[in-house]
Amino acid sequence: MITIRWALAALILMFAACATPSALAPNRTLTLAGQITRADHQSYREIPFDVPAGVSRIAIELTYDHDQHTVIDLGLRDPTGQRGWSGGNKSRIVISAFHATPSYRAGPLTPGTWTLVLGVPNIREGLTATYSASVTFDAPQTSAFLDAPIATRAGWYRGDFHTHTGHSDGSCDAAGKRIPCPVIRTLEAAKATHLDFIAITDHNTLTQADAMRELQPAFPSLLLIPGTEVTTFFGHANALGLSRPVDFQLGSERLLTLARLLDQLARQNAILSINHPAQPSDESCMGCGWTASTSPADWSRIAAIEAVNGGSVRVGKTEGGIAFWQKRLSEGYRLTAIGGSDNHDATDVTGEKQSPVGKPATVVWASELSQQGILAGVRSGRVFIDLANTLGRSMDVDISTPDATGHMGSTIKLSPGQSANVVLELDGVDRPGISTYSSGVKLETFDGGARYEAALEAGATRGWLRFDVSSAGKPALVGNPVYLERR
Repeated sequence: MITIRWALAALILMFAACATPSALAPNRTLTLAGQITRADHQSYREIPFDVPAGVSRIAIELTYDHDQHTVIDLGLRDPTGQRGWSGGNKSRIVISAFHATPSYRAGPLTPGTWTLVLGVPNIREGLTATYSASVTFDAPQTSAFLDAPIATRAGWYRGDFHTHTGHSDGSCDAAGKRIPCPVIRTLEAAKATHLDFIAITDHNTLTQADAMRELQPAFPSLLLIPGTEVTTFFGHANALGLSRPVDFQLGSERLLTLARLLDQLARQNAILSINHPAQPSDESCMGCGWTASTSPADWSRIAAIEAVNGGSVRVGKTEGGIAFWQKRLSEGYRLTAIGGSDNHDATDVTGEKQSPVGKPATVVWASELSQQGILAGVRSGRVFIDLANTLGRSMDVDISTPDATGHMGSTIKLSPGQSANVVLELDGVDRPGISTYSSGVKLETFDGGARYEAALEAGATRGWLRFDVSSAGKPALVGNPVYLERR
C-alpha cells in the first residue's frame, strides 16, 4: 500500500519536475528533475510531460546519484499505454516512428500526455538521491546506432555497400529448409571477412534497421549502415544512411520524379548510389538496368554509381558498369565508383551460387569510422574497389602542383603550360599491371611496380584521369579519378 507520506512527497516532486512549460516547441529539451529518499524504496514514480503535435523523434537521457548502490530503473508510457521498459540497463533511449532503442516500441508519437516511469529497486536508509531526465523533442535525426565513432583515426576503411537479408529476398539454409536469412548472418559474414563496415540494403524497406540497432553493440568493430535498395521498374539504387523509409514507387503519384527521392535523402543526410546500371531491363532481370529519366540536375545530386556488382565479379564481366560510370564522368558529373556484393545468402561464403559478402569490397578514406564519416568519404571520391577483398591490398593516387595537392576525387587547376605530377602507389599487389583511363578512353596498359609517376599538362587528360590495377594478370583494383581543370 502506498503511504500518505509517499503520495504527498511524490505529488510535490511531480509538480517540481513539470515546472518547465509542458507544450514545448520541437527541437527543445524539457528537464524532469527531482529527488528520491528511502521512502521511495521499491516503489514507482510516474512523471507526466506533454508531447506537442508534429514531433517525429524523442530522446530521453536519465542521470542520477548512484551512491551506495542506489538504483533507478527507466520506463515510458504514451497516451495509449506502455511504450517500453529498460529497467537499469539503459540510461538513454530514442524513439521515433520507425526506430526505437531495444526495449522500446517504434511507432507514431501521439501528441498528448506521456509518462516517464521511474522504478526504485534500491535506496538505503538516510540517503537522498537527485535525478534528472532530459527529454528532447526532434533531436537531430541520424540512423547511426552508436553515440561515438567505432574508430576515430583517419584512414582506409573496407566495407560492402550492398547486401540483403530475410527482410526482403535474402534466404539461407537452416535445419534442411530454406528460410528468410536473419540479419545476424550477414554481420557474421562481414566480421569473418574482416570488413570495417557493412550496409544492409533490403528492397524497398527499412525494417531490418531495428535488428541492426539491437545487434550493433554485439559487433563493436563493425559499423552497421542501414539502407534501402530502392527497387523501381526503371532501375535500382541504394539509399545509404537512412533514418526513415523513403518512397520507391517511381513514376506514381507518390514519387513522380527522381528529384523527389533525392529531396527525401537530402533531408536525412543520406546518399544515393545507382546499382548495377548496365544490367538488362527485360524478363531476364526485370527493372535491373538503369533506364530512369535522369536529368542533369539529378546526376549532379547523385553521389555514386555501383560500377562493380558482385554478380559481375563472379562471372568475370565488370566492364559494363565501369563503362556506364565513365560515360557519366565524361559528361562532366563527379560520381564516385563503389562496389557491392549484392549478396542474398550470407552463409554462401565460397561463392558457389553468388558473390559472398565483401566481394567486391569498397575501400573508403574517411576521417573516422562512423556512418557520416564513411558517407563523407564516398562523397569525397577518395575510394577504390577491391574486387577480391584482399586484406593488405591498397592503392592511392596523389596529384600535385607547386601550389596545390590532392588525391582521388580531388580537382587540380592548371594554368596554360603548367603540369601536374601524378603518383600511383600500390601495396599488396602481386605483379601489378596498370591501366590508365581518361575521358572513357584507355590510354595505355603496362607492367609496373609499387609506384608509378607521370607529369600531366592542362588539357592533356581531357578532364579526368584514373587507374585500374591487375594482380598476376587478373583484375584487382578499380580506382576513382583525379580531375584537372584549366585556370
